Amino acid sequence: MFTLFKYLVWLVVSLMFLMLATISISEFLVESAIDAPYDEKLTDTVRVLASDLRAEGASLSIRPGAMQLLRSDRRDQMFYALLDGDGHVIAGEPGMTLVAGLPLGVPTLHNGQIGEELVRIAAMRVVDPRHPDDALTAQVAETLNRRKALTEAMRTQAVALPQVLVLVVAILLIVFGYTFIWRPMQRLRALIDNRGFNDLSPLDPEAAPQDLRPLILSINGLMDRLAVSSAAQRRFIADAAHQLRTPLAGIHSQAERALTERNPGAVRVALQRVAHGTQHATELANRLLTLARAGTPLTAPPTDVDLIGVVRDTIAEHLPHALSRRHDLGFDGVAVGSRCIVRGDALLLRELLSNLIDNALRYSPDGGAITVAIRRDEVGAYALAVYDTGPGISPDERERVFEPFYRGADVVAPGTGLGLAIVRTIAVAHGATVSLAGSDGGGLHVTVQFPPDVPVAA
Repeated sequence: MFTLFKYLVWLVVSLMFLMLATISISEFLVESAIDAPYDEKLTDTVRVLASDLRAEGASLSIRPGAMQLLRSDRRDQMFYALLDGDGHVIAGEPGMTLVAGLPLGVPTLHNGQIGEELVRIAAMRVVDPRHPDDALTAQVAETLNRRKALTEAMRTQAVALPQVLVLVVAILLIVFGYTFIWRPMQRLRALIDNRGFNDLSPLDPEAAPQDLRPLILSINGLMDRLAVSSAAQRRFIADAAHQLRTPLAGIHSQAERALTERNPGAVRVALQRVAHGTQHATELANRLLTLARAGTPLTAPPTDVDLIGVVRDTIAEHLPHALSRRHDLGFDGVAVGSRCIVRGDALLLRELLSNLIDNALRYSPDGGAITVAIRRDEVGAYALAVYDTGPGISPDERERVFEPFYRGADVVAPGTGLGLAIVRTIAVAHGATVSLAGSDGGGLHVTVQFPPDVPVAA
């Protein structure tokens, strides 16, 4: 509700500023519209006054008809004056002063003051009937009482009052419209707040206004994806706990045996088994951490990674193990000195290749051959491949081996069942795909294909 209050305050303040600006503009327009007919009357009066001047010897006279136009009423007073070129009043109001620089025969308007009264003055220079070479200035002034009264009335009745009414109606409409949307949103919020932490069932689209139903459908889609992810996470945690339980139970059993044995030889065997179980548990924990890290979005921005450097460093890391089992571990694919650039995380790509080489070494018999290759297709996309001479994987199991902890029924080599799961997870994070195939003459052929938009021309 506090959000609604802030929203309404913002709207009301904005409307008030808009109303003030509109009133200011309207007042200017109203004053201009009111002044126009009064100013026109003043200019007509000064024209008539100037045209009705008559020379009677050395003096001037004005026809009675022109003087009728200068009559005052109960609200405003009218003044006139005839001034010579030096500003001396020849006839009329003595308090009026000469306005200099007026054009001949053209009425002009300006504001002035006679005594304590503010007036509007129309002035025009005309030829002196007594002396054609000289000019007189005829001026007609009128007080501003009627103008002010009409302006105040128009300001109140035609400007301020309608604006206030519009503001009040606008606020009511805003409150009504926003409340019409706010209440269903509050009900929707209550439905979400009252849910349990593991309740990811879809929301009812009918619980929200029509305009909000696309949002509800998007939230339902997100909940579906979260439900799938949560189920996979729970399954992974259960599998991880099950897999860790076995080596930990073996370690505990062998430790108890070592504590009860009196024969040093038997104690040594039990401790060796403890060490082996600890190594297996450590490897499993490391693989689980790697899988968890690979499954999260890349936190650092992707960088240019040279696949040649990744292959060189990873092969060097596994070369002692390969030599100990007389494996032929080599590289094939590009000329020496070339660079194969992809965008990604160098550490994760090394982990991907390390798992592929580790699997190949683990499942290939002694004296086997493992080859790492880099290929580039016609559209410039790179592929990273690992060939081995092991037993391979049957076609019906080639999809299941990517599941965490899955190991084929005929597999006898030790392992955690996480290697290929890690490989696929890292590949997906880089927009790549992983495929398995049988190699010619037996063995397994694993290919990680990067998409065409990932490689950068080297």
